[in-house]
Amino acid sequence: MTPVYSEYILSVTKTTEAPQMAQKNRISETEWKQLLPQMASFAHITTDIGYSVLVKGEKSSDVATRVGRSKQNISSTVKRIWDLYQNTTLKAENGEPLKLVQVWIPASLAETVLKEAAKYSINNITTSEMEKK
Repeated sequence: MTPVYSEYILSVTKTTEAPQMAQKNRISETEWKQLLPQMASFAHITTDIGYSVLVKGEKSSDVATRVGRSKQNISSTVKRIWDLYQNTTLKAENGEPLKLVQVWIPASLAETVLKEAAKYSINNITTSEMEKK
């Protein structure tokens, strides 16, 4: 006899949309520079790993091979820096505090948000990029 729970899971899987690929965590060069003082006590290898994965976009497995560490070690190091980034207030050119917000909103509102975000160089958004979206 098949458990009811398994049948329920199968029916839910069949009726929901296909899962989207996970979004990779990225930090811009400008954001990284603002984050550096917060990482002053980190070992050089820690910041090297974080920079390679979060800023340059290298694969964790490639970085693990290069520095002679396990992929799990690389992932935990990157998570440590990403968590710090998520909880750090960065500043705009005028000194105004900025807050990172990642939410799903209607496309019509997204255009307005992107136009506002383009005013701040830390976002690296140009008007030509906004037209593509």
